[in-house]
Amino acid sequence: MSKGRKSSRVRIQFLALLMLLGMGALGLKLWWIQVAHGAEWTSQLRGSSQATVRIPSVRGEIKDRNGITLVQNRASYEVDFYLPEMVKGYRERFGSPPLSEYRAIINGMPKDQKEPDIIRIVNDGIVPRLNDLDLARDYNAAKLQRHYRNDTEVPFSYIKDIDFPTMAKFSEHDVGLPGVDIAIKPVRSYVYGALAAHILGYVGMPDDIDKEEARKFTFYQQDMEGKSNIEKTMDEYLRGKPGVRYLRKNAKGTIEGVLREDPPEQGANVLLTIDARIQAITEEALRAVNRAGAVVVDPNNGNVLAMATVPSFDPNTFIPSIKAKDWKALQKDEGDPLVNRAIS
Repeated sequence: MSKGRKSSRVRIQFLALLMLLGMGALGLKLWWIQVAHGAEWTSQLRGSSQATVRIPSVRGEIKDRNGITLVQNRASYEVDFYLPEMVKGYRERFGSPPLSEYRAIINGMPKDQKEPDIIRIVNDGIVPRLNDLDLARDYNAAKLQRHYRNDTEVPFSYIKDIDFPTMAKFSEHDVGLPGVDIAIKPVRSYVYGALAAHILGYVGMPDDIDKEEARKFTFYQQDMEGKSNIEKTMDEYLRGKPGVRYLRKNAKGTIEGVLREDPPEQGANVLLTIDARIQAITEEALRAVNRAGAVVVDPNNGNVLAMATVPSFDPNTFIPSIKAKDWKALQKDEGDPLVNRAIS
């Protein structure tokens, strides 16, 4: 055999070996991706195509001794802005977002900082579409900016407590804008207004956000919490269990629909010893005195049947949050309607 033929055979064998090694490496890589880390890649893919929304729990009702409902819930529709999603959507649609400067205190020293100009992003990227549908509303720009800087874990409420026709219009036209969502939230309703207000109390938004829990969701919606009286003392029983809504997102991050929903669970109902009829009669009698308090007790067992004080206040004014002018009016009222004269 000539040296030339032998050399050619060696080269062919060497090339064949290289091909086998290459195919082996490729096969190993495919195994590593599909088998060894398949679940991880699948999880990441799913995470990029869906979003999770925490649905607030529904509080239990408060009833009198005869089962008459004094406090219940009603459905409220509102339009929420998820600001990080809006910034992301703006960047994908228009490029780098506009920036705004502000001064922050870092390590005790004032420093100039830059952040996406959320007001311009909303006005340029969101409001025009809402204007086209006649759905745009005035909003507090300074509050929006503070919210973006401090509370991005929770949505910014663009429109609260909208009526059903407006909600239907939003749904019908499917605005299709990143970070815009229509939320249905339970709102506390005090059925008889000021009746037994100093017994029932009222609810409000928590002072602090549970940031650890908020990180578990793409969009976080808070529960209301009891702020005074029965709403506060029985808060752990009245609170329910939150639900989760899984949303489908397209490649641009726009919400396209609901994949599934685990509904929230309602909290326990609380039954009081008071009698709503006796409470109403007692309050009416005290109004003739103008400022007074009284307690009606069942002599057989000591149960409190009524605990009335006048003047009083309507807890519904605190829902979802009391306006500054209403709060000032309550504080300046010479009758001190926030004081419970039945126990003070």
